[in-house]
Amino acid sequence: MVNVTSQAVEETEIPILAEDDIVRARSRGRELCRSLGLTEINQVKVATAISELARNIFQYAGKGEILLKKLGQPRPGIEIVARDKGPGIPDVKLVLSGTYRSRTGMGKGILGARRLVDHFEVDSGPDRGTTILLRKYVK
Repeated sequence: MVNVTSQAVEETEIPILAEDDIVRARSRGRELCRSLGLTEINQVKVATAISELARNIFQYAGKGEILLKKLGQPRPGIEIVARDKGPGIPDVKLVLSGTYRSRTGMGKGILGARRLVDHFEVDSGPDRGTTILLRKYVK
């Protein structure tokens, strides 16, 4: 189960229904990072992670949402929740091992997103969808 924070001071929900929504989610995430004072490189890391997860939602589940949360004290930062009701990930451990290759691509989107942030959680299973939580903190 993904442990979504309760310290959010601002929250934005972006439905992922079309390819344009991937760009919208990425842009909104970058704007939020900028407003928090994250460095340029960390803004790019967060935007890239959001893009990877939003693309997975669109490609594999068809629809879902990205929630962006501005975190306050005690650890200011951004929290990203990617959620869908798709088929789920049959073998999360394999995907996170780095050896998985999807039938439509490299299969590195989730693993790449994990490497770009400070905190990562995933909850997924067949026929229950996928929820991924990321956090990047202001340093």
